Amino acid sequence: MANEKMKAIVWDGSVYPRGLSYEEVEIPSPPKGWVLVHNRAAGICGADLMALRGQTRDKMPDKLFPAVLGHENAGDVVKTGEGVTRVKVGDRVAVEPLHGCIDFGKSCPMCLSGRYQLCLDGVSHVGMPMKRMLPGGYGEYSIVHENHVYPMPDSMSYEEGAILDVLAVNVHGAMIGKPQLGDTVAVVGCGIIGINMVQVLRSMGITKIIAVAKYGHQAQMAEKYGAAHSIVLDSNEDPVKEVMRLTGGRGVDQAYECVGGNSNAFSQAVEMAAVGGKIIMFGGTASPSMVSLSTILYRELSVLASSSYCMAGDKPEFQIAMELVQSGQVDHKGVITHRFRPEDYEKAFEMIFSKKQNHICKAVWVRE
Repeated sequence: MANEKMKAIVWDGSVYPRGLSYEEVEIPSPPKGWVLVHNRAAGICGADLMALRGQTRDKMPDKLFPAVLGHENAGDVVKTGEGVTRVKVGDRVAVEPLHGCIDFGKSCPMCLSGRYQLCLDGVSHVGMPMKRMLPGGYGEYSIVHENHVYPMPDSMSYEEGAILDVLAVNVHGAMIGKPQLGDTVAVVGCGIIGINMVQVLRSMGITKIIAVAKYGHQAQMAEKYGAAHSIVLDSNEDPVKEVMRLTGGRGVDQAYECVGGNSNAFSQAVEMAAVGGKIIMFGGTASPSMVSLSTILYRELSVLASSSYCMAGDKPEFQIAMELVQSGQVDHKGVITHRFRPEDYEKAFEMIFSKKQNHICKAVWVRE
């Protein structure tokens, strides 16, 4: 496919609504140990939206633009580089986008220990222009190291496989948080990360889950997937007061912060935690955040950061995510609420940036 072209949504780095176009770019060629995947479905991630808004643009070198986003992908292997043995042409695969330096012939202590998401040389994401620009699912084709493609069972659709990256994030958070049977847990934020967090917690036997949602439709979905209670910010409920009421003034054993951006979700998670409790932080912040250090100190809270995912012992957390969907413990069909063709990107982003009105949980690009 040398010098052949593919269609892609291309981003020049400008702040949305500027900077996007649908055009032809060169199809990448897989080097030794890599494969070329025809992307059949690709998730539209909140991290993409933050990037397009300019909130994380400072982490993206100008030299990596123009960029083809999309780090939640599934499709078909159409070409393999020299030495590839894990998959073959024609295999249906889900793509794990994270690549550490070990995938480029180097090594660092983090990659060697299985924590490649913390690669000291910098993580390269398929579809995220931070260390390298590996074209993502906003384009028709992506190159992926063979260690990061996972053959999908026949029962799993491309759409379900594409958003395994999201679920692997939740698996990692649960591995870090280590919730115990009988714990009362708050999930703060009910976008796709929060909804999947509810599902992962239920798969672990956690039943006392309080979901804090921005909108009513998100609360309904959280309860559908196992939350015992939901709190809706859109109705002007004070989430901390309501959590304290529901727990008899004690607070929760664990609070999973699943929002990030410019929200105050992390400070709310701190305030609703019980003495000796844990806060597991997924979202990060786009700007400095106010939080009560005295509350953390005097309640002796543990603040745990959960960044992406990695190996759980000798098993990839991405593989665990796939098994949760395959076994039916996590539903990935029901969380996908909107589907778009890439050529309709203008309409798609207009709807996604107005998700309150359009009740979007998870949106994906789909191709034949």
